[in-house]
Amino acid sequence: ASDLEIKSKETSKTYEEKIRCLKLEIESGNNNYEELDDANKKALTELDIFIEENKKQHEAQIEVLKAQHAEEIIKVNWKWKWKIIATKISVQEKNEKKHAVEIEEVRTKMEAVEDEYEYLLGQMKEKIECPVCMVIPSSGPVYVCPNGHFVCKKCKTGSCPTCRVAMGDGKSLLAVLVIENIDHECKYDYCEEVLSFDKLENHEKQCKHRIVSCPKVSCREMFPLSKLMEHLGKNTCTFKAVPKVIDNTSKSGRAEFRISGDLAAKKLTWNMYTFSYEDQIFAIFPTKSDNLYYFTMVMFESAEVCSKYSIEMEVHERQSTSKDSEVSFRFCGSPCSIDENKKEQKYLGLTVNNRGMEKILKKSKDNTFSLSFSFVQK
Repeated sequence: ASDLEIKSKETSKTYEEKIRCLKLEIESGNNNYEELDDANKKALTELDIFIEENKKQHEAQIEVLKAQHAEEIIKVNWKWKWKIIATKISVQEKNEKKHAVEIEEVRTKMEAVEDEYEYLLGQMKEKIECPVCMVIPSSGPVYVCPNGHFVCKKCKTGSCPTCRVAMGDGKSLLAVLVIENIDHECKYDYCEEVLSFDKLENHEKQCKHRIVSCPKVSCREMFPLSKLMEHLGKNTCTFKAVPKVIDNTSKSGRAEFRISGDLAAKKLTWNMYTFSYEDQIFAIFPTKSDNLYYFTMVMFESAEVCSKYSIEMEVHERQSTSKDSEVSFRFCGSPCSIDENKKEQKYLGLTVNNRGMEKILKKSKDNTFSLSFSFVQK
């Protein structure tokens, strides 16, 4: 179609050139164009019209040919485009193969470096592992004997456990440097976390497998926090094996306790009631020591988490609500963390003296009192 268009243009130019030459001949001859008779002028005009019509016919024919061959032109164009695309794809594939080879070479080198690093790390860990407790120390100081044998601060004695020479007070700065730059396993059983030195301490404070004591005063058992509910489910330290759920509507609960022994007894203990609120477990219980009654709510979480909760706890007469009771005592604050020293837990709640409890129990026939609590939005 392009060639046809070019030929048509060339033909038009040829006709135009012939007319131009003819006019020049007429103008240069004896008979001037201006002096031509009417017949000759008419002939020239008709010739101009003919040439113009011929030119339009040629242009129309070109457009028809273009339309007829448009599909072929498109196909030709697409063929060229596909050739260009195919060339680009081929170049891209070659580049990708080249890059793949380069990446594989880098990966191989990195694996070799990692293997060497792991080997050296294993050697360092083996050297600083305490030969007594067979544990890599998680903090310094690390003591070293004159012969270069290490021992952790917990296992240090007067003589080296490896070579038996006098241990002395030598400390290894290199061992501490290694400790601070390697990953450590969490020290608690059942935990499989491996952490960097800077994250280890914070994790162990909140590890769900950390060792805790049963909150009940008279119970001496200790176990991982993750096993605490299993222990309480045996009903040896609780009134009920399954915690009662506190819904988000009422946000409150109540427990009743009875004094079965002598009111004058200096020490009294009770089993606990457990509750669940927002997927957190709480235990509430009273104790009596030296004529003082202590009412404690223990949350099975760290002190940091406990600080996000606020409770109101009130001891009052059994047959009434906390508002209707003639005598009641109230505590406001955060629940006590399970991580608190067991001997200190009783001081982190409500304390009522013997005289105050006698007033609460005055109307009760069986020495029963109520302990109500509610969660308050912080």
